[in-house]
Amino acid sequence: MPETPPTAELAAVDLRSLIAHAQSLPAATTVERAQQEFVRAGVAFLAVLDGGRLLGLCARRELDQALGSRYGFALNAQRPVREHLMASPLQVAAGTPLTEVFRATAEREDREFFDDVLLVAPGGAYLGLIAMRTLARLQTDFLLGNIVRLEASRREIADKNREMESDLAMAREVQLAMLPPLTAPVAAGGRALQLAHRYRPAGGVSGDFFDVLRISDRATGIIVCDVMGHGVRSALITAMVRAMLEELRPIATDPGALLTRLNCDLTRILRQTGGLIFVTAAYAVLSPAEEKLRYAQAGHPTPLHWDAGTGAVRAVACSPDQAGPALGLIDQFEFATNEERFASGDRLLLFTDGLFEAANAAGEEFGLARLTAAMRAGVAQSLDGALAGLLAEVSAFCGGAPFTDDICLVAAELERQ
Repeated sequence: MPETPPTAELAAVDLRSLIAHAQSLPAATTVERAQQEFVRAGVAFLAVLDGGRLLGLCARRELDQALGSRYGFALNAQRPVREHLMASPLQVAAGTPLTEVFRATAEREDREFFDDVLLVAPGGAYLGLIAMRTLARLQTDFLLGNIVRLEASRREIADKNREMESDLAMAREVQLAMLPPLTAPVAAGGRALQLAHRYRPAGGVSGDFFDVLRISDRATGIIVCDVMGHGVRSALITAMVRAMLEELRPIATDPGALLTRLNCDLTRILRQTGGLIFVTAAYAVLSPAEEKLRYAQAGHPTPLHWDAGTGAVRAVACSPDQAGPALGLIDQFEFATNEERFASGDRLLLFTDGLFEAANAAGEEFGLARLTAAMRAGVAQSLDGALAGLLAEVSAFCGGAPFTDDICLVAAELERQ
């Protein structure tokens, strides 16, 4: 019996090494003599040759049946064994991949499954017989080896996933820790500016972020950005943008100038990635003492402004020709600064598109119209309560399903005199 090779070497197995025996019968051998040869050799199958040419395979069981039936010996004993060849023995050529041999044996009829396999040279010359029990043991070893390897791979992948999840959890904690605290009003020019926010990453880390720039004792800047996509790459870019904003504080009073510089720096860096990456941004500077709002945007949804005097909610003034493209796309683009009144009791809402693009089971988006109505309905609440109610309304519209995109909301309210 050939020795079964190690599972790891099955792919390189030479079929010749699996030959159980190479015995054969001349085609003219009588059935009686052939049966005696089977007994002497102690095998179940013998090849039948005509000279050196392979005719086929003969099974001991078929000869036993031919001689054992009534009048069988008298009728068949002296007939040539070539008349009792098996109808369709499996024949494979040396050099055939073992996996193909496994496939061929599996496709045989049940009654033929345990029959020996004829092995021939590429030219068709008989080489020997491979016992099916040898192939079955090899296949079992092969499958068991695959199971062991798959289990090892599964454990390795599980370990790497746990490590990745741990890293993402830490990254999420770091990202959340970088959010500016908004628990206390921002004092500017003797007037208090109340701020509130909601931040909901769709995954472990987010491509949405906001920052509050305390520019001077008379002005406060609020920026909301959305990096294309979400996940680790987007989160890394948000960290990079945060660092750039710190360097741009000297020009932070002018929203257009800040976005122009930020775009120039981002375009230079992002074009080196070799892929399309961009960042949308909305930047507002509030001057409470002057009751003034200065604003610029880069491919971002326009914020909503609730006018306490009229009770109207409208988009911040920013005409299409003044709204610039997303950051990182067009080098040397000059972003414009828009200006409007932001009076006592007014509210400002900056947000990312994940809020109004949230959809219900029918695919219908929440939309800007519902967002505007929700902002108007929430003015009787505190700023923080209004944001909580707004998110609850969006969640209810979506049937309570998790948000599929990052969501970032920042609201500001100028205290009433």
